[in-house]
Amino acid sequence: MPQTQPHTAQIVGETPAWMAELYSSFDTLDLDAVLAHFSDDCRIRFGNGEPTVGHDEFLAGAGAFLQSVRGICHRFRQVWQCGDQAVLVADVDYSCHNGSALSLPAVTLLHRRPDGLIDDMQVVLDVTPLFTV
Repeated sequence: MPQTQPHTAQIVGETPAWMAELYSSFDTLDLDAVLAHFSDDCRIRFGNGEPTVGHDEFLAGAGAFLQSVRGICHRFRQVWQCGDQAVLVADVDYSCHNGSALSLPAVTLLHRRPDGLIDDMQVVLDVTPLFTV
């Protein structure tokens, strides 16, 4: 029977700088700063939506969504890293245009290339409650 690699994923005690910078850009709604963390051919998928490929597709989809909220704040609960992959567990606080606020749980899977740019991101999050408040 072949030997398997030991489990190397570990919870990170402190949020890595690259991840803190990325989510700071999301929270300030600075899409140019967000995209600076992604490769030109990045694949990004939110919830059960179709994946976007590349910066232009991401901007088209994210721009529409971000117009539907007034603000966002990510609160990290856990960050796991294993080589070039990371998993983020967070609560995402949304401020809505009608004055209401809502917090939703999210899990994000990230893959980074050797140059540090993210080439794959999968966000597991149900934003349906945002449109029913």
